[in-house]
Amino acid sequence: MDTNFWGVVYGSLGAARALRDQRRTQGAALINIGSEVSERATPLLGMYSASKHAVKGFTDALRMELEKAGDPISVTLVKPGATDTPFPQHARNYLDQEPTLPSPVYTPEVVAEVILHCAQTPVREIFAAGSAWLHALQGALVPRITDWVMELLYFDKQKSGKPPNRAEEALNAPTTGMRERGNAQGHVRHWSAYTKATMHPLTTYALVAGLGLALYAASESFTKSNPTKVQ
Repeated sequence: MDTNFWGVVYGSLGAARALRDQRRTQGAALINIGSEVSERATPLLGMYSASKHAVKGFTDALRMELEKAGDPISVTLVKPGATDTPFPQHARNYLDQEPTLPSPVYTPEVVAEVILHCAQTPVREIFAAGSAWLHALQGALVPRITDWVMELLYFDKQKSGKPPNRAEEALNAPTTGMRERGNAQGHVRHWSAYTKATMHPLTTYALVAGLGLALYAASESFTKSNPTKVQ
């Protein structure tokens, strides 16, 4: 909570004050990093989920307060999915084995691209990974079924099967740091079709419309070349 929540609170208030005092608010953007667990808690990550829920609540309130004060600062909450950083190694581990991120896992570049987009284009909130959006949607529409699925899968999905490495835990002091990536098992995705579509909605609508027209034209052409005899 000191890092994930209060760090965001103090950083956001300091940034908003600096932007206002230096009269650089025209087009300014304040971007906070939540998580898919801002919307849907995950077992074995209860305290982390609670901190990211708190970040969402604070960010939503701050947005309204800045708007009420007339400060032209866009406030965005970015909600990444599982991202291949050293988070599993650096977090305090209470398991009997090394934790791992549940698949699908995305590269840090996916999140970085979303943050850059939000710095240039005001967005209320955005998921950085299609899986994050899907998990949040499942939790909102069918929460009990989502509970059962997570109870069935997400305990084992977060265990690597390897012995724990306590030397890398960085809760109270820095350890082996300065690494961008973790050691996620299996395939790591380099892009998200859902997130690309969300960042470029007009292009997406145009592509969908074009595909629909093409399918319609193909259907009409097929019908004309293969007329159906009516008895």
